[in-house]
Parts: sequence; structure tokens; C-alpha cells
Amino acid sequence: MTFTVIENPDFNKMEKAGFTRFQFQRLDALYLQAIQHKIMASRAVDCDFESGIMSFTYAKTDHHAPMFQFIIRQVGPKQVMYEVYIEGKGRAFKSGLFDRAYEKLEEAIRALFPAPL
Repeated sequence: MTFTVIENPDFNKMEKAGFTRFQFQRLDALYLQAIQHKIMASRAVDCDFESGIMSFTYAKTDHHAPMFQFIIRQVGPKQVMYEVYIEGKGRAFKSGLFDRAYEKLEEAIRALFPAPL
């Protein structure tokens, strides 16, 4: 079995526009914390390089509607918008700063964690 690395030059454009590997890892770590607390068990990451949109979708299972969605949208050559969608509320937050949008998503997910003993 051999592995082939596919190089997509458009991915480098997204990173330069403001979305970094560290930010990706933070979104992934939040999902892993939710798994630990048995809040959700499904995550999907979709990238559309032509339209400049990347989305993280979090759900209880593959068969449930998405609970949360974090969208990264490239709106200019070096401008990125971050949006947080919550099930039943629609778009809950929109910001040009990753940290602000991430904090809103983290706050919404942590509100579902069981109370400590």
C-alpha cells in the first residue's frame, strides 16, 4: 500500500488569508472534548476551494441534524469571516476574528457539558 500526498495550491491561499493549522486544531480539540462528554459523535469538514468556504459541522450522530456549524468564508483576498450557526437559532455569531467566533462556539458547546460532580 502506498500513500500519495495531494498538493492543493488553493489551500495555501486560505492559510494566508487568515485560517491557520492551529485554528483547525482548536476546532478539532473542541470536538474531541464534546466526544469525551458524550455530547456528540459526528463531525464533518467540508472545503470548497472555488468559492472559498470551509465548514465544520458538529452533530450528535450521522443521522441527526447538525447541532453546530462553524463556517470560514473568504470574502476578500486577505479577508476572512467566521460564522457560527446553532441548531434552532440560525446564525448566532459572525466576526472577522477567529478567536471571537471560536469563543462563541466553545461557549455554546460547553453549556451542554454535564455539571462536574
